[in-house]
Amino acid sequence: MLRGSISVRILSLLTLLLAAAAHAAAGPAVSWPQYRGPNRDGVSPETGLLREWPAEGPAVVWRRPIGSGFSGVAAVGDRLYTMHADPNDELAVCLESGTGKTLWETPLGPRFVEEFGDGPRATPVVDGDLVFALSSRGKLLALKAADGSKAWEVDLVSTFGGRVPMRGFSSTPLVAGDIVIVEGVGTEGKAVQALDRATGKTRWTSQDGGAGYSSGITVTLNGIRQQVFVRSGARGFVAFDESGKVLWQHPWQAGAIAMPIFVPPNRFFASSGEDIGAVLIEVADQGGTLTPREVWSSRSMKNNFNSSILVGEHIYGFDNATLRCVKAASGEPVWLQRGFGKGSLIAADGLLFILGDQGVVALADASPEGYRERGRTQALKNKSWTAPTLSGGRLYLRNLEEMVSLKVAGS
Repeated sequence: MLRGSISVRILSLLTLLLAAAAHAAAGPAVSWPQYRGPNRDGVSPETGLLREWPAEGPAVVWRRPIGSGFSGVAAVGDRLYTMHADPNDELAVCLESGTGKTLWETPLGPRFVEEFGDGPRATPVVDGDLVFALSSRGKLLALKAADGSKAWEVDLVSTFGGRVPMRGFSSTPLVAGDIVIVEGVGTEGKAVQALDRATGKTRWTSQDGGAGYSSGITVTLNGIRQQVFVRSGARGFVAFDESGKVLWQHPWQAGAIAMPIFVPPNRFFASSGEDIGAVLIEVADQGGTLTPREVWSSRSMKNNFNSSILVGEHIYGFDNATLRCVKAASGEPVWLQRGFGKGSLIAADGLLFILGDQGVVALADASPEGYRERGRTQALKNKSWTAPTLSGGRLYLRNLEEMVSLKVAGS
C-alpha cells in the first residue's frame, strides 16, 4: 500500500513538472490591452508560439457571430473587449476569452452607417479597472471593466464643437498617466483634447483643425515622456507632454490613417496611402530644444489604413496591396509579397501574423532574408480590415460578421 502511495505521488509530481515545463515553454500570457498591443506598435513579447502550422491551419478554439464594426480586440486576463453594432446601436462588448461568451454589453449611441462598413472604428483601451470606448459619432465613455457600467461619458462634438468626420471617429484614445487624450473635432485650439481619467473633465486642449483617423503613441525621448500624433489634415507630427505643452512639431502630408512608429532612439516613421508614401524623421536635442528633421521619404511604403511594424532594423507593412519589407534607416526596399490585398499584420517571437483583406491569415518569418511562409488558413470570409490580436497563445481575428479564436501556441 505504501509503495503504491509513493508511486501515485511520484506520478502526480511528474505530471505537475511536465505541466510547468509546458507552461514555461509557451511563455507567459501577455495582455493586449489596447490598439496594436502592449506598446501600440503591433509587436508582442509573447514567446513559445508554433513555428509551423499544420496543413489545415491552427486549431479553432471558438467562432461566433459579431455585429458590424472595425474595432480591434483588447485582451486582458481571461477577458476580451471590442465594439460592434446591432441594427440600431453601437455597443462595447466584453467576452470570455476561453469561450467567446458575452459577459456584458453597453450601448454607446446610434449605429454609424457608412459605405465601407457600418459600426464603430476605434478600439477599446483597458487601463486598470476602466475601459475607454469611443463611438463612431464621438461619444467617449469610461466603463467599469467588471460589468460595463458607465463611470462617465463625454460627447466630443457637443463639448468641443466641430462635426463627425466623414468616416466616423476612428482614432483610439491614448491613456497617459491620469489623462485620456483623443484627437477630436474641436477647432480654435480644441482639436486635441485631454480628459481626466477618473472624471472625464477637460484637463487641456490644443491644436486647430478637425479630427483625423490616426492614433497616437507614447514614447520616452531624451528622457522626456511624450505623446506623439500624426495629424491627418496636412499638419504632420506633433508631440505633447502630459501637461499639454507642445514639445515639437514637424509638417508632413495630409491623409495619414496609419499610426506612427517609434524607431529608437529618436526617430519616427509615418506612412499614408493616396500615393503619398512614407517618411522618417529624427528628433534631436539641440541646446535643450527638441528639433525634428527629415531623414528620408519614399513612395515604397504606402499604408492605406493599417499600420506597419518595426522588427529589428526593418519595417514590415502593406504598400497598398503589397506586403513589403524595407530598411528602417534608409527606406530601401528589401522584399515584397503579393496576394493578401490591403492586409494587416502583427509580430511576435520572430514571426509575422498576416491577415489578408478577405480573411486569409498566414504565418511567416519576420526576416529581411525574404518572405518565408510557415502556414496559412482561410480564417474569415469577406472584408477583414481589422488587425489581429495576440494574447495567451491565441490569435483573435474579426470582420464585419464574425470573430474567431485560433490556437497558435506550442503547448
